[in-house]
Amino acid sequence: MQTLHSLPEPVADVAAEGRLDDIPGFGEAIRAKITDILRTGTTPLYERVKDQVPAGVLGLLGLPGLGAKTARQVWQGLGVESVEALEEAARSGKLATLPGMGEKTVQKILASIERARRYGDRILLSQALPLAESLVAQLRPRAEVEHLDYAGSLRRGLETIGDIDLVGASRDPAATIAAFVHLPQVGRVITQGERMARVALHGGVEVDLKLVRPGDYGPLLHHFTGSRAHSIHLRKIAEARGLKINEYGVFRGDTELPLGDDEDAVYQVLGLPPIPIHLREDRGEIEAAQAGTLPHLITEADIRGDVHAHTTASDGTATIEQMAQAAQARGYEYMAITDHSQSLRIAGGLTPERLRGQIREIRRLEDALGIACFAGSEVDIRADGTLDFEDALLAELDFVIASAHLHNNQGEAAQTKRLIGAIENPHVDLIAHPTGRLLGKRDPYPLDFDAVCEAARRTGTALEINSSPDRLDLSDAYARHACQQGVRLMVNTDAHAPDNYGLLRYGITVARRAWLTAEDVLNTRPLAAFRDWLGR
Repeated sequence: MQTLHSLPEPVADVAAEGRLDDIPGFGEAIRAKITDILRTGTTPLYERVKDQVPAGVLGLLGLPGLGAKTARQVWQGLGVESVEALEEAARSGKLATLPGMGEKTVQKILASIERARRYGDRILLSQALPLAESLVAQLRPRAEVEHLDYAGSLRRGLETIGDIDLVGASRDPAATIAAFVHLPQVGRVITQGERMARVALHGGVEVDLKLVRPGDYGPLLHHFTGSRAHSIHLRKIAEARGLKINEYGVFRGDTELPLGDDEDAVYQVLGLPPIPIHLREDRGEIEAAQAGTLPHLITEADIRGDVHAHTTASDGTATIEQMAQAAQARGYEYMAITDHSQSLRIAGGLTPERLRGQIREIRRLEDALGIACFAGSEVDIRADGTLDFEDALLAELDFVIASAHLHNNQGEAAQTKRLIGAIENPHVDLIAHPTGRLLGKRDPYPLDFDAVCEAARRTGTALEINSSPDRLDLSDAYARHACQQGVRLMVNTDAHAPDNYGLLRYGITVARRAWLTAEDVLNTRPLAAFRDWLGR
């Protein structure tokens, strides 16, 4: 499942082009099941086994950190078949009577239930986006369809999505709606009319489709893209101009102003320049548009190198050469190999001896790789803020990332001191995924983020926007705050396989939502300028 979530493109596109064989770890049986699901929405194996386990027990697997073994144990041992029953068993003490179920485990389960409730039915951006792109790809080529896009919080790039909004312009709306409700991904139809429908996909995600006639598409796409607060602010500006604005258009009295299918025309009639999609949250973007100070946001094309990548030496799936070839294929000027350090044994962390061997290998290969390859390491930060390798070894590296993977149950003061200790090490160039969050699974570590930013600014140490779909760490709010404090940032993928470089799209989305320009992000610099920064 993690492999599917990490794909940089919809699995339906991969299957349609006959490239399922290219996905690491996908044998014939897995490929057959995926093909079945894409074609029919289910697979024979699922149909055979789905009635053997109560649906509520399967629902327990949605709790972060609760594996199949524990779900089976609480079901068979206590008859627990729902999240509510699991919570009652935990609070009443029944859960602690099961073998191996200590108080610490019980508290972790209660915390997981609380996190799940906060997230509700929301899914990751990386899960929602391929679904939406697949639906759009099936409907947009239809002869009667002139425009069709996903909108809402998904188009704005929020890190989690509640449901999917599709909007379109069709010369025959009823035909488009009929095609939509019969797509293979659709599990059930909730509502259906001539110009709109709401369905639930087989996985439970609900999708709305709203249609207008060609010529009216601009206001529709605009209305269903911006946040509610953004739309309210624009309505006030419209009212001050004697106008009314809604999903159907812009009106002066009873007269509709002709805007056509371009959503930017809505801003133009309000006397504003077009506002970038990712900024439409009413967080100062309208004022910036009025003042002419909207930023020129960073794009994927601005990135010159990815300097956070793993190989088979630790927990990656490809060699140095394969990762370098993938980076070169994206047009990068440079990249870095940053396998884990020795303390992270679960990820095959390198000992000093193995790391020195890898450094020699990178030096030997560099001329043949066709891309500048920095010898680096993702070095764990110990509980006291010291690093997993001695300074003498760190000095041999071209690029040093410091990360906190272990010992993360400390309070705010200790965790902040620990991170600042790593920032102040003169060999550290970057703090990776600084707040340690895993979306829907683990909250950010308690940190005095202002103190962290002050230390990073003072030392010239960069903070990362990690593009891994379940991290997106820093968040857009933290990244914007860090930039405002004068901190340099990088956007990396934390790639563990060649295809993972494609995950950059998610990190760039975070950066754009954070108002970042190319100048704010260090790895947009050409190779010579990046080398100069490393020698700071």
